[in-house]
This record gives sequence, C-alpha cells and structure tokens, in this order.
Amino acid sequence: MKAKLFFFSLLTVGFLAGCVNLFENPHFTVEESGLNWVVIRYYNYQKKPITRVNLRLDGNGIVSVKEGTSALVANSFAANINDATWNDIRETRIMRPREEMVSLFQMLVDNNLFEERTKSDAAVTNEAIFVFANIQNKTCGSGDDNIFASDPELAEHLKTVLQMFYHPHQKSRKR
Repeated sequence: MKAKLFFFSLLTVGFLAGCVNLFENPHFTVEESGLNWVVIRYYNYQKKPITRVNLRLDGNGIVSVKEGTSALVANSFAANINDATWNDIRETRIMRPREEMVSLFQMLVDNNLFEERTKSDAAVTNEAIFVFANIQNKTCGSGDDNIFASDPELAEHLKTVLQMFYHPHQKSRKR
C-alpha cells in the first residue's frame, strides 16, 4: 500500500511540476492551429562554402524558405558581418491552405517526429538535417543531433517536405 501511495505521489508531483508525461503517446491527431509550427534546417557539406536551407512551416499556412551560404540562413542573430558569405541569403514566403499544413504536420507526427531518439555517433555524411517543432503544445527539437545519424527514415521524410518548398536559386552574378 505504501509503494502505491509513493508512486501516486511521485506522479502527482511530477505532473504539477510540469514534467513530461511518460504515458503520453508521441503519435497523436493534429488539429488545425495557427500556433503549430515546424522548422527544418538543412546543410549541404558537399559544397564550400556550406549551402544552408531553413524551412519554417506555420499552422496558419505561411511557409518561409531561407537559403544561401550566409550564417544568417540558420541563425537570425549571427553577428560576423565581415564573413565573405554574409550577404548570400535569399528568402521566399509562400501561402498554403491551413488544411495542407495539418496534413504535413500529421505526416511528420506519424513518422516519429515526437519519438525519443538516442544520439548516434554514425559516420559523417555530406548533409545534415535538424528539426524543431511545436504541434498541439508538444515540443521537440534535435538540438545539435543530425537526424540523418539518429533516425535516417525521419530524415528522408524531412528532406521530402523540404523539397516540396525549396527550389535552389542560381546566384546572381555581379556585373
């Protein structure tokens, strides 16, 4: 009886303290909300300087795509203004139906976006992909962990979503 009471007390304290519910299903039904968002960052290491793409999908239908070699693509607060690639950034904004965003978010949830991943020391690849999301008040983020190393199947799904909106532009030539 004391063990049950202790376990119940522990769960109650954890819940009240805002801890993650261990019994929460990482596969859930996505509902339409302007508060849902997913950010996918992609790096191509095959070219020097490194090509970067930052895709942001918002539940209200706004899709933002940043591309280029500038550090500003992945980090809006980058400060090295003397970097040779500082001005190499292009941004495109697209409006999509909210229902399409729900479908994309659902596809990512169904393909383990919110599953717990373990850090992997897999071989270095020529590309990296990272994801951060807030869907239905559930959050996840890969941090510094390349999804290609920890979950190659999810990485391919993320890359497919990226390719739906990212179409590489040719750099304009200076005259």
